[in-house]
Amino acid sequence: MVVAGFVVAVVVSAVTVAVIATGRPEPACGCSVEPNLRGPAHDAAVRFEALVRRADVSGAWALLTDGARSRYVDVAGFQPVFDRLGKALNEAGTDAGVDGTATGWLVVHDGLHYDTPSKAMVVRVATGPPRLVWPLLILVPLGHIGDERIDPEPPTLRLAAAGDADGVRVELPDGDLNLTSFVVIDGAGRKTLPGREHVTEDADRLTWNAPLRGPVVAIAIEQRGTDLRVGAATAVVG
Repeated sequence: MVVAGFVVAVVVSAVTVAVIATGRPEPACGCSVEPNLRGPAHDAAVRFEALVRRADVSGAWALLTDGARSRYVDVAGFQPVFDRLGKALNEAGTDAGVDGTATGWLVVHDGLHYDTPSKAMVVRVATGPPRLVWPLLILVPLGHIGDERIDPEPPTLRLAAAGDADGVRVELPDGDLNLTSFVVIDGAGRKTLPGREHVTEDADRLTWNAPLRGPVVAIAIEQRGTDLRVGAATAVVG
């Protein structure tokens, strides 16, 4: 009995060491238990918007990434961007999307990293005739909810989009389709992940099993390594 107990203890210790070594939680059921990035990223965007609407530029500055602070140098350098963001948010209003949220922030990309802060791309959309209001790049440190950092001007990607029968034809004049994923948002604020058909070397066609109708916003996210670029364009489907 003592020997059996010793064997069990060794096995448990080995599993514990394996979990610590990988940095990943090991699910008992074989299912995925990857950390949730989308909730913290969305909440960080909502907090940031609240500061902008209160005209609290110092509070917003405190939430910026190190890269953004280096780019703006100081609060005075950040002020023009802060003012443009405030104007864009005020013009967009506070209409709720179909998910009932108080704001139109949607997470359109999240990339999980264990050795560096994970990255999520979040966009604010206006409903009705849909349009992009503003994108945010959010750094999400695992295990530190509330410590997210925000870049209010993520690197941009040029995107051309046009309705093509029941789909949307997309082109990236300065990007790589093979490194890019797409999300499409309709006039009610619904986010969909389209299928893709290769059209030419420079163009793909986004499609759906149940075709969309009317104006939409296509969001493109290009990922090169851990670097992200975001682009947006409107199109009319059908």
